[in-house]
Amino acid sequence: MRRRRVLIAGVPAAIGAYGLTGRSDDESDRGRRERDSTERGHGTGSGPSDEDGPGEDDPDETEGSNEPGREEGEESVLEDSEGMVVFTYDDSPLEDYTLTYEVHREYGVPGCTAACPGHMEERNGYLDPAQLREMQDDGWGVLSHTYRHRALGHIGLTEPARKGDDRIYVQVNRHGAIEDDPLVIFDEETETTATAVGRGSDSSGEYVELAEPIAETVGQSGYVRYPGSFMREVLERTDDRLESWGLEVTGFVYPYGRSEGLAEEIVRERYPAVANHRYGRGHNELAGLDPTAMHRMYVETDTATEDDVDAFMETAVEKDVLAIVGGHSQYDTLTEDRLRYTIEAALEHDLAIVTIEEALARLEAL
Repeated sequence: MRRRRVLIAGVPAAIGAYGLTGRSDDESDRGRRERDSTERGHGTGSGPSDEDGPGEDDPDETEGSNEPGREEGEESVLEDSEGMVVFTYDDSPLEDYTLTYEVHREYGVPGCTAACPGHMEERNGYLDPAQLREMQDDGWGVLSHTYRHRALGHIGLTEPARKGDDRIYVQVNRHGAIEDDPLVIFDEETETTATAVGRGSDSSGEYVELAEPIAETVGQSGYVRYPGSFMREVLERTDDRLESWGLEVTGFVYPYGRSEGLAEEIVRERYPAVANHRYGRGHNELAGLDPTAMHRMYVETDTATEDDVDAFMETAVEKDVLAIVGGHSQYDTLTEDRLRYTIEAALEHDLAIVTIEEALARLEAL
């Protein structure tokens, strides 16, 4: 692919340092390959990270091909460019600073980091607050990713949770990752509470271990989630900690791609934008755009080929969409070469690389 040396003209002044430039578990163990297929999808170029495995409430990240294009002769609302693309990176690992930030700086374009401040404080291998502050001061967006990477959406049961049971079998045992987390186990008729003390798997599947036997029977059609009050507490704590470090939180990324149920309502109450709501291929139509229901495409080497990346950028040019890509810089599937290829593919197609906040401000102004 021929590579362009300059970013498109007409990038808004809000980009600041990213103007016209150019250049030819437990929880910690999820670090590398806990990446199931929820948000990741099984088609080309539709993928993440660490997002849960498939189930009836957990479809692959796929999208139909019926998104309308512009009529012949109709001018895009993005009159000063061929479109916009947002780069998002999850979990706030140190590699967001040593790899993605360094590569983006060479091209003079921003990205967005979805940060887990609890991991940043408590674990090695994560960003220091000063590093993330430097990135934001240099034009990067900072998104909430919950305090300790909790799955907010509900997860389906795989067997009935019977009264007296001290474990529940689930499609994937995310809710057992942190000891003493409160849980709600429910179906259409019954709701009961529990406390997580661990997780595991056996011949029956993955399970969440409970502190006490449950008091009511919940059918196999039921789910497990966090209480709404606990989810709100987690999000408030996340934002308060990030803001205490001098950071501005401009949106949200669901850990594990879990946005189902009550979590969706709670996140919409708090954040103006979401990068990975439900599933899609990363092209968010501008007509009727709901910024809290956007989706993205993963560009890591195990979820997308170079041809997939090129096709993604081509569609972003041809359609009136806001394009979003995602990745995890701590994984060996997001290489420096893949980062460069994806950035250069966007620049060659005259796509403005912006943060989510910048993209929505630009759309609001048009």
